[in-house]
Amino acid sequence: MGFSIRPATVADTFKWLDLVRATLGDNYPAKELYDVHLIGTLLDPANGEETWVAESAGCLQGSVTFLKPWGPNRNPVANLGRNLIRPESVADGSAEALLRVVNEIATQRGEMAIVRLSAMDNAQQILFENMDYVCVGFQPLKHLLQQRLGILFYVHGANAVLVTRNPLSESLPQVSELGLAALENLQIHTDFLVRDGACGYPLQSDLKIHDATPDDFELWLIQSESAHPPLEISGRFNFGLGLMRLPIQRRARAFLAQRNDKMTAGMTCYFDEQDRCARITEAFCCDDVSMGALLMHVLKVMQQEANAVYTEVDILATAPRLLKSAEQLGFVPVAYLPAFFCRNGRYSDVVKMVKLNVPYSLEKTEFTAHAKSIVEIIDRNFEDQKMGLAIINLLRPLSMFTDLGDGELRKVARLFVQKLYRAGEQVFPKGETGDEAYVILRGKISIHLEQGAPSIAQLGDGKIFGEVAFLDGAPRAAFAVASQPSILLVMKRAAFSDLVRREPTLGMIVMRNLAQDLAIKLRTVNDALSGARKPTGKTRS
Repeated sequence: MGFSIRPATVADTFKWLDLVRATLGDNYPAKELYDVHLIGTLLDPANGEETWVAESAGCLQGSVTFLKPWGPNRNPVANLGRNLIRPESVADGSAEALLRVVNEIATQRGEMAIVRLSAMDNAQQILFENMDYVCVGFQPLKHLLQQRLGILFYVHGANAVLVTRNPLSESLPQVSELGLAALENLQIHTDFLVRDGACGYPLQSDLKIHDATPDDFELWLIQSESAHPPLEISGRFNFGLGLMRLPIQRRARAFLAQRNDKMTAGMTCYFDEQDRCARITEAFCCDDVSMGALLMHVLKVMQQEANAVYTEVDILATAPRLLKSAEQLGFVPVAYLPAFFCRNGRYSDVVKMVKLNVPYSLEKTEFTAHAKSIVEIIDRNFEDQKMGLAIINLLRPLSMFTDLGDGELRKVARLFVQKLYRAGEQVFPKGETGDEAYVILRGKISIHLEQGAPSIAQLGDGKIFGEVAFLDGAPRAAFAVASQPSILLVMKRAAFSDLVRREPTLGMIVMRNLAQDLAIKLRTVNDALSGARKPTGKTRS
């Protein structure tokens, strides 16, 4: 059976709707997808997008759209979306012919093509890999259909662009592992200098953060240009919503950060109602401290007000401080996109970072060997979140860990091991040289100064104890006993010291918190002693 590859037009509206129903069914979450008026707009070349189709016997076998970027965008990227492929089109060769034409168009324009494929669709993975597409990322729970789907990112490289990109001078371990794998798959040699322990922006500051309009943001962005702020975020690839990237209503937000009487930073994002996710799109920062606190504020707003399932942001690989801040806040790199950002004729790599607010488990599906190698890297990066979410929630309100982001808390959570104590069992004796701190996961612990004496404290779930001896290694001033069967989380000082050497900012925050706690305890004791020494106020006559 013969087929033709051609551009789509408005006249293909009903054929394209039939293709949608054949590939996605009738239950796509955004019902606008079945609106023939919207479909006509999508297929009309006047809207700035191109849709190419494979047709056989009057029926569309496949469709791929060159999505238009959001606003001015000189990035060398052909963003392919709304790819709809009937299973039979793979067998008859029309899908391959369609992709060949799409690739030729992107290559003629000097662009790399990127496409998102369902992690559940092994047939499409094989199809695109046979057309020289390379897997560079995996994002779990990205799109919502009947259920949440993980998405694989595939890139078809443009050699002229890839060889002229800025070499990456430094990175973080998680980013480097993914980046090296992606570049190796693209047959690009590079030398990473990996620096574990890089310092991010401060997450706490005296900023005043204001809600603003996107127009307000644009005005302050223009004013900031005189300060030559570093470019760190690139989010103008596409502004559509959901798997099909539909141009429907979205909730845009903007935030401006002020220190004293100066506006120092700004950030924009929008909320995708269909996928229940937040996407950070643009930012500027005129000083060396505001970006981290602003990112943390936006993240909290999206989690608390919008109940976002995840927040994502595309960060330039040449912005290690922001990458580090994102890691501290719990973001994980899910895709490495080489040469996806262009400014003044110079190309830079982009790292897609995601903060998941829900637990996930890897889909039970069949990956190609090529895709599996990338998926396994990213799944390991999420492993701490999957295994340690309950511990992180337990640690977060403890004063010892105040001001740590979720990513930092995950690193601390890794240091704890669980121990079970029976009722009446001693946790540690008085006078013991201490090198462990304890958090009560479940149960109750009594603290005593002497054997047989009443307890001076009864500690329950979520409480920490033993931290003073943990800090200085001095003999313990009391002993601890399990009042009932208890599960404790135990962290050794040596393990914590190793983490501090790698993460000095994290260590500084924890040590500051411990010092503040000790200061409060000392003041309490001093006040009690001072009260006991005060005269009664009576005088002799």
